[in-house]
Amino acid sequence: MASPPPLLLLLQAAFLLPSAAPAAPSEVTVGVVVPGRNVSYAWAWPRVAPALELALEALEPELRNASLAVHIAFAPADKDGTCSQESALENSLKLKLSRDPDVLLGLGCDHTGDPARAWARRWRLPLLSASEFAWEAEYLPLPAFLEQLNGRFNWTPRFVFASSRQAPDFQRFFLWWLRPLARLSGKEYFFDLGNGLDEALRSIRARARVAYIHGSPEMFQQMMRLAQAQNMTNGDYVFIYLDLLGESLEAVGYRETGKPWQSKESPDSGGLREAFQKVLIITFHQPQTPKYQRFQSELILRAQRDFGVSLNDSRHKNLVASYFHDGLLLYIRALMETLHEGGSKRNTSLILEKMRSLKIHEISVTGMVSITESNRRKTDFYLWSMADVESGQYQVVAHYSGSVGQTEWLGPIPWKPAPTPPANRICVFFRDNPSCYKVC
Repeated sequence: MASPPPLLLLLQAAFLLPSAAPAAPSEVTVGVVVPGRNVSYAWAWPRVAPALELALEALEPELRNASLAVHIAFAPADKDGTCSQESALENSLKLKLSRDPDVLLGLGCDHTGDPARAWARRWRLPLLSASEFAWEAEYLPLPAFLEQLNGRFNWTPRFVFASSRQAPDFQRFFLWWLRPLARLSGKEYFFDLGNGLDEALRSIRARARVAYIHGSPEMFQQMMRLAQAQNMTNGDYVFIYLDLLGESLEAVGYRETGKPWQSKESPDSGGLREAFQKVLIITFHQPQTPKYQRFQSELILRAQRDFGVSLNDSRHKNLVASYFHDGLLLYIRALMETLHEGGSKRNTSLILEKMRSLKIHEISVTGMVSITESNRRKTDFYLWSMADVESGQYQVVAHYSGSVGQTEWLGPIPWKPAPTPPANRICVFFRDNPSCYKVC
């Protein structure tokens, strides 16, 4: 009879693990399962490792006073440089059996999220990602911002969401933020860009006023070229690009900072610049404080020193590492409070309760850090618009603060060539209206 596959044996062993007595409270192990060296992933180990190291150094006096030693145990979530579901699951199980971590961080690829969440639930361990802190976390911060944006311009009945199921893992990782969009409209209008941009635009034309687009900057530029060719950039439609890490706004060889319409083919293309006049961009808020800049510099230095990896050209992705940094700070502060009160490091529910009641600012690098009742980080977002039509320069026009749940408007949106687009254009959605025969 053939021997059972190694993964099956690991699964059996994991479920047969006895409920061992908690380890000595002076030792805490953070299990990290993320891609090993491929820094195209924003949560790759060469970014995450220095961030966790810096977090522990910031807490070193407190850890010493509490007689608490925190150890980092890493297991790769990739195979041949590509994030792999099988590798992430197998290595997380090996990590459980060999090191028995007290908290899990990262857990590999976006498409391993559900199985990984199941392991965290089974083992009753906190699950720390860049934005969530437990396996049952809900995904609400971004839709709360979108609800305010849609409400301000009365767009709520007429919006859709489009992405590609084949988008790189780096993009799809953030798709989890957007699933509750259906709650805002009562209907789930999702168009798979993998079926073709022309097909998506036809669907948008038939059903939407406002389209939220998720994908690579190059894909979005191609979509806007097609939209312009189909006369969809004259004011009847608004395209909101969900570029949460701000890739399209950063300078590359052919693109200047704040000019997402510049392309390899034509960096000075006036035509595409004109199409982007009806494009808004949503990104995570990137701190501009000296503390955050020092963190970025040290992260880049240590990645080069310890891994031989240059992160200078991908600072937007380093924001994810800062979220891991601050998430670990919040967890350890809550853990120390729990231990101080006589609790256990395996009392996950009490630790999460402590995390929900805590706010940290003095040692965090991204500003005030706090979480919601659903164990989600209260995240800030920026809304960008083309401020100068002649130059095509984008600037921030709104700042959504997750900690207070409010949007601060920093300047008008220069809608050109038309005024603020209304929710319903008669001849777009109600073509049987008699006035359309004259207007259209």
